[in-house]
Amino acid sequence: MRIDEPLSNHVRLGRFLRARREQTRPEDLGLPASTRRRTPGLRREEVAVLANVGVSWYTWLEQGRARGASEEVLEAIANALRLGPEDQAHVFRLASVRRSPERSTAFAAGESPEFDGGRLRLLQQLVDAMTNPSYVADPFWTVVTMNSAAADAFDTRVGTSCLKRFFTDDELARSHVQPAMMARSMVAQFRAQSARYPEDSRFEVMARGLCEVSADFCELWQRHVVEDSYRIDVVFDHPVVGRLSFDPLVLEVPRFPTLRLFTYLPQGGTGTQAALNRLTHNGAAPRPANRGAPLLTAPDTSEMRISKSSVGASGPMHSDERSLDKATSWCSRSERRTTSTY
Repeated sequence: MRIDEPLSNHVRLGRFLRARREQTRPEDLGLPASTRRRTPGLRREEVAVLANVGVSWYTWLEQGRARGASEEVLEAIANALRLGPEDQAHVFRLASVRRSPERSTAFAAGESPEFDGGRLRLLQQLVDAMTNPSYVADPFWTVVTMNSAAADAFDTRVGTSCLKRFFTDDELARSHVQPAMMARSMVAQFRAQSARYPEDSRFEVMARGLCEVSADFCELWQRHVVEDSYRIDVVFDHPVVGRLSFDPLVLEVPRFPTLRLFTYLPQGGTGTQAALNRLTHNGAAPRPANRGAPLLTAPDTSEMRISKSSVGASGPMHSDERSLDKATSWCSRSERRTTSTY
């Protein structure tokens, strides 16, 4: 299979089920934990028995060869593997042969249509009307538009991928109080998004590129973690105003079904709102208007194939006001780095 050839959802389903089978401990299901097991987790035969399906058919399912699995069979397999609600939803999404309404023909074909000025202004007005840090991103987590609060708090930049930046900028990851949980959440959301657009090979291309430069991303990607939205607080240490704590909220944008709105609500009692006010009053450098940003941006995989030390990104942090030494150091990084917020 060529690197630019998309994986079918049947193949993705098989890989997902195998990953979950290997992660399930026999003793958790009341089965003996034999030391003679050649593979981790459950055997295929055990899953088939627990789900009351044929061993050969389940093997075909893991190999991506089975078609037309019924809802009852999928539910039985999900129960046998003790899958949670998010994982079960992912299984049904991958097994569905129906075309999702949000999967547009242009996007499925791998094209990148441009925003016209009117449509972009609508989104810009939406985020500008929000006082807390907010931005809109495509399925690759590439920022389409943002407000000044996101720029001040996170140093968000239009046209860059938050996902790429998080896994290629060690300093940025260290600024998070819970970097491991943040990494898992981001990869899980990216995995869920890829299942919605199985015809688009750019998800696999981007994942392979990130695997080449980030062992953390690769480990999470191979575990097939899945999640549709944040389940953790976003807490990180800003180089100028100190610790910021947010409750993240991810929303669909009705008129733009391929996009998501990310907005960060300051947690009460943490001093985050006061810190954001100080950033604004300190006279953060003005950001250029986000006009003409692409609706869907193909991921730049060429940058992901160079050494990790030379790949970076501008991301959630602060104003680039040069009178602030720490901010100046942060913002002076090469423009080649990938960007993003969390």
